Amino acid sequence: MVGRFLCALTGAALLVCTPAAALAQSQPSEPSEQEMEQTFAMLSGVFELEPLTAEQEARLPLAREIVEKVMPEGAMMEVMGSTFASVLGPIEQMANADTATALSSSLGYRPAELDLDEEETAEILKLIDPAWQDRTAALSSVTTSMMTDMTTRMEPLMRDVMGELYAIYFDAEELADINAFFATESGSSFARQSYAMAGDPRIMAAMFQDPEVMLGAVAQMPVAMEAALADIPEAREFEQLSPEARRRVMELTGLSAEELREALAAAAEMRASGM
Repeated sequence: MVGRFLCALTGAALLVCTPAAALAQSQPSEPSEQEMEQTFAMLSGVFELEPLTAEQEARLPLAREIVEKVMPEGAMMEVMGSTFASVLGPIEQMANADTATALSSSLGYRPAELDLDEEETAEILKLIDPAWQDRTAALSSVTTSMMTDMTTRMEPLMRDVMGELYAIYFDAEELADINAFFATESGSSFARQSYAMAGDPRIMAAMFQDPEVMLGAVAQMPVAMEAALADIPEAREFEQLSPEARRRVMELTGLSAEELREALAAAAEMRASGM
């Protein structure tokens, strides 16, 4: 049940942690702290929660005792880590092979607009932005590190939420049976209810009820990205290309020297503005 429960958190986490693949070739403008707080307040308000009843409150101590056994310290990181890897791994591989997006970022044109095939696109990238894959990998590393930090911060909060859910979904007798390693008919009831628990809105609500839980990790991302990219060169501009490289890019793209100059300058301006 724990695996299904924790995997249900992945979508919410990815709402907050933008995948590195989406950031690899373009870094959006950093939102202000006020904008982030407003976003979290809006997301938190989406989930309307009923307070626990007196009976449910009375069951909380035993429910939390069970949760300590079901989700020991570090369990969330173990399950979420494998889930993040399965989600972000293919995305990173796709980003490292996405020459079309890389060319659009560094030149301002997509391959289809210039009638380029994959080999020609790769050759142009090698000339004008040879470090684009290094940039993608660096940003992916930062994103993974941020997700790990966020998951570590979330574990105590999620343990509290699970305690509430156990108290809501199971009565006192069922909780006693579950606490004895689910060896009764009530344990079977727990297994059935776990599907409903995995989709309970309390999970998403908990993600956004306290901005500091997420923002503590997210706030470090711009600084971490800047440090990760410090030694990686930007895509080359017209003046930085050798005459041979310019001629070859113009030959492959069909652009004139002035068109190439303007395209590279416009692409550099877009990257600098975060678009």
